[in-house]
Amino acid sequence: MSLLSNALSRERNNFDLVRLLAASAVVFAHSFVLQPFDGHRDPATVLLGFDYSGSLGVFAFFLLSGLLVTASYDRQRSATRFLILRAARIWPAIAVASLVAIFIIGPLLTTWSLKDYFASGLTWGNLDTFSVIVIGKHIVLPGVFEHNHRPNMIYEPLWTLPIEVRYYAVVLGTGVLGLLKSRRGMLVAVLLGTAPFLIHPYLEPHFHLTLRNLANKPGGPNGYAYFPELVFMTGMLLYAWRDRVHISGWAAAALIFGYAALRGTPLAQPVFYAAFAYGVLWIGTTPLLHRFAPRNDYSFGIYVYGFAIQQVVAYFGPNLDHLSALFIAVPGIFACAYVSWHCVEQPALEWTRRRLAKARKPAQETDRMTEAAARQAPTQI
Repeated sequence: MSLLSNALSRERNNFDLVRLLAASAVVFAHSFVLQPFDGHRDPATVLLGFDYSGSLGVFAFFLLSGLLVTASYDRQRSATRFLILRAARIWPAIAVASLVAIFIIGPLLTTWSLKDYFASGLTWGNLDTFSVIVIGKHIVLPGVFEHNHRPNMIYEPLWTLPIEVRYYAVVLGTGVLGLLKSRRGMLVAVLLGTAPFLIHPYLEPHFHLTLRNLANKPGGPNGYAYFPELVFMTGMLLYAWRDRVHISGWAAAALIFGYAALRGTPLAQPVFYAAFAYGVLWIGTTPLLHRFAPRNDYSFGIYVYGFAIQQVVAYFGPNLDHLSALFIAVPGIFACAYVSWHCVEQPALEWTRRRLAKARKPAQETDRMTEAAARQAPTQI
């Protein structure tokens, strides 16, 4: 048994392994929806009946984000540094992905002539990655994937980025207000984060407010059972109680058996999600799996490029069964993730951290000089 607080440093946890598994689960789930139905269904859907492996992967991402992004702000204690580091983690990868779509995927696969393709405003509109990240604008290219089983979609999983960014803002706002310093303050922070989620504004055709249900109604085998926002805020609460959250394999097993015993009852779903969240924490903290934790974080690259590569496979093999299509896509997905991490994401993060460290040193030196001067100044009576 160990405390969650003891596993928050990168050297002591397996969170990169969890993210890798989560991204792989999303790719696996998409293999069922990007190819025509071949008689097989997502195993998680068959087992649970109320969710699927793709959404579970997303939930794992959001749980860890709520935990680790809150920890990041708590360490930085600087709104500027927090914003810069968050932007450095997301924007470079998305900016390069948009260029890959415009200049590689599009010209190779568009049904339009290259002249018309590059003359189209739709093509160049994809350079607006700010809208992709903040408001969920879809990257769509003229004549690309228009006859696929899921037409026109390229980087569809990026719909979760605006949700992530909104809750970065919640962490930032509550951090600036000083609410992240105590458990009571964190509870207030989560309530503040829940309010805009429950009272959801709709701007079209007229502005009005509607009360949202906590549970999402699945629209079929690919529907989500719950909204990711709630999972992110659960991660925030876990950080607040990190010194009291004990992680034990026996407790994880007990929750799983509890779900199995309650299947078919109204309590089954909440117990399952409690078991799932606790299982994510156990996988992310147990020393038994530390040897399998990757040294590099390829998860975001897999998440970004997985769908696009699977669409390319579906374009050339529209009648492939889902497993064959998945096996063909996997090498390309991991190649893109490898290049994205080593050539874009990691260099951007390292450059940003170096710049922030250089900017911090003069400020620290000024603080030391001010403190020294104050100590030497005569005491006024």
